[in-house]
Amino acid sequence: MHIIKLDATDSTNDHLRQMLLANVLTTPTVVWSLFQKKGKGQRGQVWTSQAGENLMFSLYIPNLTRSADQLFSIHKIVSVCLADWLLSLQIPNISVKWPNDILSGDKKLAGILVESSVQKSMAKSIIIGMGINVNQIQFPQLPNATSMRLCNAKTYDLNTLLLSVVPKLIEGLTLPGKDWDHAYQQSLYGLNQNRRFVSGKHEFEGIIRSVSPEGKLVLETEIGEQLFEVKELQFVHIADQ
Repeated sequence: MHIIKLDATDSTNDHLRQMLLANVLTTPTVVWSLFQKKGKGQRGQVWTSQAGENLMFSLYIPNLTRSADQLFSIHKIVSVCLADWLLSLQIPNISVKWPNDILSGDKKLAGILVESSVQKSMAKSIIIGMGINVNQIQFPQLPNATSMRLCNAKTYDLNTLLLSVVPKLIEGLTLPGKDWDHAYQQSLYGLNQNRRFVSGKHEFEGIIRSVSPEGKLVLETEIGEQLFEVKELQFVHIADQ
């Protein structure tokens, strides 16, 4: 495993992609930055973080591929591995909020962004970006965020955490043997609970039943079972309900 540490970069995913395009990646490679100027989140959002306080990195594993319609399996594996790792560090009330946020209670602790290129119905050049709130204690623009330090009053060494979590991710992504679909569903935030959602301009209630192999959220609503793509649906945060 090769680790590249940067003081700052626009985006660790973008930095790793440029290396990939230059054909210089032959082993599992991590790009870790103490600060991201243009960190990316799901739905095109920006991931903001205080410099040197949190763990922000991207991972590339050579020859990691999936059929395009099964790319969400990568999200599932990474989410479960990260959730299990956080639980092993005694971070409480960990769950996976669809599609790929990690929560402690009702607050966001980490986020995952998987990007790839698609060639002949195969997802290749898969880059897994991750941001974990570690030592930051104030989130003035993110009232629904938390950190590992806020969860259990400990200060963490970022290098130690990186060397701990990355092997767990590589193992999960490269070794067979675990029912990731089942593990993801059992970790799912709000599973079998009634929640409020927004789709377009319509706000409604639904019970989370599962996530399809393609990554669609399966809801039981007043008109029956419905499936939603990532860009079609948003949770109404519990404090806003």
